Amino acid sequence: MNLLYRLAARVPTVLMARRNVSRARARSALAVAAVVIGVVAIGTIGAGGEAFRQNQLSAYEQLGGVATVDPVWDPEDESLADGTFSERQVDRMRQLTTGTTVAPVVDQGGSFVRDPEGDPLLTAQVKGLDDPRMLYEVESGEIPADWRRSVVVGARVAENGDIEVGDRVSVATNGGVDGDFRVVAVLESRGFASPLNADRTVFVPLSAFDTEEYGQVILQVDPQVSSVEAETRKVEQRFNDRGPNVDGETVQSQRENFEEAMGTISQFLLAIGAISLLVAAVTIANTMLMSAIEREGEIGVLRAVGYPKRAVVSMLVAESTMLGVLGAVVGVALALAIGSVLNYQLVGDPLAFTASGFRAIALGAGFGVLAALVAGIYPAWKAARKHPVEALD
Repeated sequence: MNLLYRLAARVPTVLMARRNVSRARARSALAVAAVVIGVVAIGTIGAGGEAFRQNQLSAYEQLGGVATVDPVWDPEDESLADGTFSERQVDRMRQLTTGTTVAPVVDQGGSFVRDPEGDPLLTAQVKGLDDPRMLYEVESGEIPADWRRSVVVGARVAENGDIEVGDRVSVATNGGVDGDFRVVAVLESRGFASPLNADRTVFVPLSAFDTEEYGQVILQVDPQVSSVEAETRKVEQRFNDRGPNVDGETVQSQRENFEEAMGTISQFLLAIGAISLLVAAVTIANTMLMSAIEREGEIGVLRAVGYPKRAVVSMLVAESTMLGVLGAVVGVALALAIGSVLNYQLVGDPLAFTASGFRAIALGAGFGVLAALVAGIYPAWKAARKHPVEALD
């Protein structure tokens, strides 16, 4: 029963606060907008970052049995003096590993142009790889068993160059590739989860290069036979027995580095979002100060007829809290809407929110309300402590 009485006693305060908020609509709208911006910033950064993280991690999962081996350039080691692997060294890797496909890669920068006009199309990485299907899914087209006069292009290359399956392009590199090729396939986009930066690469058969020196080697391990970590260690131990000659890195370790980097970036962006809420708090404090100054006479009358200081403080704090709650509600709705769009674009499911995404949105809403509440305390205290006679002057 006492609880009901206490709640009833607060009703006039809440009603007066609501009336005062609606009376200064322009200032109230600006204060609410500031809270909305902060809540949307934090919520969208959290939910959007989580959607991007899911998108990239799913790509990493498909490459769980893959590792890259790079030569460590050492001018004192004649076998790796130019930072490449020889055919003999690639064969040695095949002998060392078990249940592993060893695929050498020729890595050369280059440019290619649309044929027959010869107009420059774009500059891209040109890499030699016998079978890109060991790493990537094909979005359109098909890679034949014999694709000696054909190329496979990454998703970003196809988009930027307006290239489709069946187009003819002329590829020219510094390493001897110079000729016309037909595009037989476009690869699915893999974002950061790509050992060869496939999205921005044109893949050419190894036979198109007049060289037996390789800038990188890909290890694809059958998980039913061995683990990619074990096979990568075999190669490193054999080639590094006399010094650091090769550097092996599994896609799993790349994934861990990606997650660590994403965590750091997310924290930084959330801090920026929190600054938005700090600005919102300043806006609300200014709104409440102006409101208290304009209503000094009204507050003086209330104090003169026995309205206690605590009631004045409660009324003004209730006003600022209302602004925060309204801004938080609108901000949460907008953050969910934007998050749904990002989920659809990145994951393919607009409702693919995770617990981390919901936590970020809830965190933004909580900070918004808290910032508004705290921002209203000083103006309320300042107005309540003024003597009724001074307020009525």
